[in-house]
Amino acid sequence: MKILLACEGQSEVELISNLIERGYLHFDAPLLLDRPIVLRQLTKIAYVINTLDIKEEIIVYRIGDTLNEELSYKGLEMRKPYISEYKICTKPELEILIIINERLLDSYKKCSRTTKPKSFVNSCIDEYCPKTYFEKNDLVNAINEYKHIKKHKKDEHYLADLLDKYK
Repeated sequence: MKILLACEGQSEVELISNLIERGYLHFDAPLLLDRPIVLRQLTKIAYVINTLDIKEEIIVYRIGDTLNEELSYKGLEMRKPYISEYKICTKPELEILIIINERLLDSYKKCSRTTKPKSFVNSCIDEYCPKTYFEKNDLVNAINEYKHIKKHKKDEHYLADLLDKYK
């Protein structure tokens, strides 16, 4: 079995990489790639997947805020029965974790109808850079709190679920 960490954007890659470095994510199987990557569709790395045994199980964790797009198995049709997908959601945007971490959720709620989380974070944190922020701040408490205040669709999981599963 192999695990693939497929992130919606570079910010998600930075967060997941940081959680791995801090020892919060432990997997019971090796990663397919040595790190999380920006990946919306498997066709982009089909050539890597196709080097594996045809019956190799692959767990794909899709991490992002918009996970409505169906996962395409083009070029991987024979492998589809051996690929499992888990959606790890951070709605409305990854920056909501930073808002929670900075204890600014009440302030954000007052302007949330007109302001996106990223814009709010940029206005509150000088020279906001995701990688630098994640290196300087431990977001585990914010990740766990997020699970208690946000509701997702039935097929969407929380980052906290990923942490709890492998702690």
